[in-house]
Amino acid sequence: MEVELRQLTKAFGAKSILRDVSLSAHTGYCVGVLGRNGAGKSTLFNLLTNVLLPTSGEILLDGTAMGETFPVAVKRRIGALINQGHLVEQLTAEEYLQFVARIYELPDATARINSLLGHLLEDYDNVRRKRLSSFSTGMKQKVAVASCLLHRPELLILDEPLNGLDIFSAERILELLGSYRSQCLTFVSSHNLAHIEKIATHLLILDDSEVKYWGSMADFLRGREAYLNNALLQLLHPASTSAQDLTWLTTER
Repeated sequence: MEVELRQLTKAFGAKSILRDVSLSAHTGYCVGVLGRNGAGKSTLFNLLTNVLLPTSGEILLDGTAMGETFPVAVKRRIGALINQGHLVEQLTAEEYLQFVARIYELPDATARINSLLGHLLEDYDNVRRKRLSSFSTGMKQKVAVASCLLHRPELLILDEPLNGLDIFSAERILELLGSYRSQCLTFVSSHNLAHIEKIATHLLILDDSEVKYWGSMADFLRGREAYLNNALLQLLHPASTSAQDLTWLTTER
């Protein structure tokens, strides 16, 4: 799949959240989307999944401009976890993924479901008959990620997919995403830059509603600090803040 954004802009009233975002990416790319809180990352993901409509500009998939409503056939090619995906918590993990499978018209997804849940949920045999409402935050997040991968999407959009996960679970998902990377085009955001370094081939850096960098990870790091967090700080200097007297917080009682 190829995604092209042409001067994509989104504003709410007089406030621009994204301004003139343009790029082209295709299968095999894993695009790490970075920026401060409020930089427009989630807005971009909502535009890519047709949750929001752009104020101006275009989204093209495989050369075809998407209108106000993406065709169902296109939506079935997308897997997305945005806005902290909500599960049907009255169901078990297996029942929920069977529900997702019916949405995507997968005739027999039982083997896929068992392999995904068995891989991501370390104690799956003991929790497979428990409702999702009894799961921890991290376990729910892993089921949400599994639901995005079940139909083998060609476009995978993940907004903070590793939230709430311990280091072992995060590593397992990163390995899974890395092994699937060649099969799809991935957009992923994370405030943990070590995670982005492990899986991203390209970076899209947003700040002040605009693109500050678009290109390969290698090109971004070339000539900058070796570590992504240091290089990002070089590009996005911390916003200046007015001096405040915080001695009340640091002086002894």
